[in-house]
Amino acid sequence: MSGESIAPSPDPASEPPLAGLRVVDMTIWMAGPVTGMLLADLGADVVKVESTNGDPTRSHTAPTAGSVTTKTSISYSTFNRNKRSIALDLSSSADRGTFDRMIEQADVFITNMSPTTVTKLGIDADSLHAANPRLVYARGSGLGPTGPRANDLTQDMTGMAYAGMLFALSPDQEQPFAPPGALNDVITGTYLFSGVLAALLRRARTGRGETVTGSLLQSALWTQMGLVGSVANTKDASTTGRPRTDPRNALLNQYRAGDGRWIAVAAVNARAWDAFVTGAQIEHLVADPRFATYADMLDHSREMRVELDRHFATQPADHWLERLREHGVWCGPVNRLGDVLTDEQVAANHYLTTLSDGLRTVSMPFTLDGFEPSAAAGPDLDADRDAVLRDWGVDSSPRP
Repeated sequence: MSGESIAPSPDPASEPPLAGLRVVDMTIWMAGPVTGMLLADLGADVVKVESTNGDPTRSHTAPTAGSVTTKTSISYSTFNRNKRSIALDLSSSADRGTFDRMIEQADVFITNMSPTTVTKLGIDADSLHAANPRLVYARGSGLGPTGPRANDLTQDMTGMAYAGMLFALSPDQEQPFAPPGALNDVITGTYLFSGVLAALLRRARTGRGETVTGSLLQSALWTQMGLVGSVANTKDASTTGRPRTDPRNALLNQYRAGDGRWIAVAAVNARAWDAFVTGAQIEHLVADPRFATYADMLDHSREMRVELDRHFATQPADHWLERLREHGVWCGPVNRLGDVLTDEQVAANHYLTTLSDGLRTVSMPFTLDGFEPSAAAGPDLDADRDAVLRDWGVDSSPRP
């Protein structure tokens, strides 16, 4: 496969975008598996090469979710969907021979193993490129592939901590705040996926594979691009969030409506002032000299917040959202995740999917017209050995 370009289909529109692409996915936990997951979602044949003990994520969380019982953890099933599994012990000559033959045919290799493990297993970029010069080698890391902290073991939260993100998300400078949900792992895996696609496009022109790297630190900095630019180029730029009760701009805030639900409003500049005044029906507040203009309101943002707390509590959330939308004001409900899972807008755009084992999860982070990804759950350990060896034309005998 790697020696030739992907053969065109008689009907290209009928095939997944990455059909014919062969990927060896030697990743663990979450960030690396996300990269392979997205390639698999798009139709690549992604074979997850695991140790004989399996990816540790298999037992990371409880395997039971409500009424859905899975053989592996929720994390493993969702982050490794649409892949196939083969277990290889690279210290075994037979399994090493199998792995080497797979690498010779692969288009992409992905790993997020530690530098020590990569060296020990002989799966570094130089070694694999020597076996297959067209291979796109993708490696995720904690703090980057070079530098004094390149060997530091890092995971989702500690990567964000290093990047300054936990204080940036905190409402004060006293205590950091860590968001749940493997946020940085998912972002890092998604960014590395983008790099793989770029490397594949360049390979189509040059015929040569390249190394693509991404790290938790790099991703956390990219995610904070706007804030990094402000801090790097502006004197005394604040790096912390603000509590809702002390906003810099009372019109960029959240308010509890009369029915107990919350709404978020975002009138971020003077051009939005008149629309907000009319839509929120606060003409009576504009009569107050403190709020006569947008600039006046910013100077008295705390006081305006108090007034808006009282005002928005007089009507239910849908009343205010309808009014504000009608006048072109950015706004929306402040949902909880449970609300989003049953939301008609989410359903209409197919942003959620149900895997073959019954687990519900998020679909892809983008939509391709006319393409619907598969939804196979993460594979059982070594479940696809025979099929993979057959499909890849690999025998399992030791290499001479």
